[in-house]
Amino acid sequence: MRLSPDRPLGRFLRLLVEGMLLLSLKGSLRGVYLRGRVPEGPLVLALNHHSFFDGHLVWFLGRFAGRPTSLLVAGENLKAFPVLALAGALEATRVREALRRLGRGEWVALFPEGEMRYPGPLGPLRPGAAWLAAKAGVPLLPVALRVAVRGFEHPEAFLWVGEPLPPEGDLPGALGRLLEALDALLRATHPREVPEGFQEVLKGRRSLEERVRPLVAALKRL
Repeated sequence: MRLSPDRPLGRFLRLLVEGMLLLSLKGSLRGVYLRGRVPEGPLVLALNHHSFFDGHLVWFLGRFAGRPTSLLVAGENLKAFPVLALAGALEATRVREALRRLGRGEWVALFPEGEMRYPGPLGPLRPGAAWLAAKAGVPLLPVALRVAVRGFEHPEAFLWVGEPLPPEGDLPGALGRLLEALDALLRATHPREVPEGFQEVLKGRRSLEERVRPLVAALKRL
């Protein structure tokens, strides 16, 4: 039996799971940074996949934009953690349900590389994202993401939203170029500075020296 978010227990568990996802991001990352504008209407989001936090970030992007978002995941993952369905996870084989959600104006997201890869260039893409967008008649939205330890104690997450594509568009080229540009920008930016064009959309855990600095400054004024 699937948990229903319309029942009182389902609503309670959904709020609990979403609260835990938010606490995980705020407690584990220094911050989440976003660049680009998310268009209106239903979309199929296609993202690269290289870190534990990627699924959390998909959920957060939908929450930040105020759009119901479903992330297609492997069946074994959902069987191991069925409550994640209440936060938008959807078994990848449930294509008809994904199409129904797109028909309601929602977002459906997936990692078309089909696996978690070591940080680097985009890997070969499976055709599922383009097929789903074509079947639903909605745009594809490439989103490049990186989670990296830079000049602070805790890692930072960067999401760069690209331009929407028609279903038959060149998703591998668009997402690959976007990811390459993100990596180049991170390399060119001082590790304690926010890369150009990005804004902090979630403030997370600060480094020890950042937390101690106000105390040191206060002591110096005494």
